[in-house]
Amino acid sequence: MAVAKAPSSNDLNSTLARDWALQVQDPEDNSTWVFVRGLAKFAPKTELTMKDDSDIDSEGYKSNIATALQLTFEGEGFRKGQLAGDKFTQDEGQAILREVGRNMGLRNVIKARAWRTDGVDEGYESNFSVEWTDTDGGNEDLDQFSFTMMSRGKPTRIKPVETPTGASVPVSEAGGSTIPEGTGA
Repeated sequence: MAVAKAPSSNDLNSTLARDWALQVQDPEDNSTWVFVRGLAKFAPKTELTMKDDSDIDSEGYKSNIATALQLTFEGEGFRKGQLAGDKFTQDEGQAILREVGRNMGLRNVIKARAWRTDGVDEGYESNFSVEWTDTDGGNEDLDQFSFTMMSRGKPTRIKPVETPTGASVPVSEAGGSTIPEGTGA
């Protein structure tokens, strides 16, 4: 009996985890986008809330269904900036994200966007609540940080941004398909 088998994937190309750009909107000037530089890791992730909807007719087997979605941007990096004489100025994007991540309420919310830089048509924009952590280190370590940004509401799928100061173009306006209702980011 013949059994179906997937073809070899040796003719497929792999994407690199590093091919992302992240920008935050300057809270002082809502029209200015700033790159967050010095990232060593970055990934957008979709997190689901799953609920068991099994009942007495399920013969004891669980049945789960997604009831909510959340887009998160997670990253790690090295604190970097410019040194002029005795004065160190932290990278502007890191400084903005760090400051927002040290506040509460609406001061803990920032607009951000991320997109692939390798030709893959993928990008996201949303308002996010920010968790920022300065990582501890030893005598021979570099200053590092990590962050998790959690979307507030439904994110927008965007085309990869073409210029650093350019406006985001939602996928539906760019002639692409929209995200089907219920599938999220």
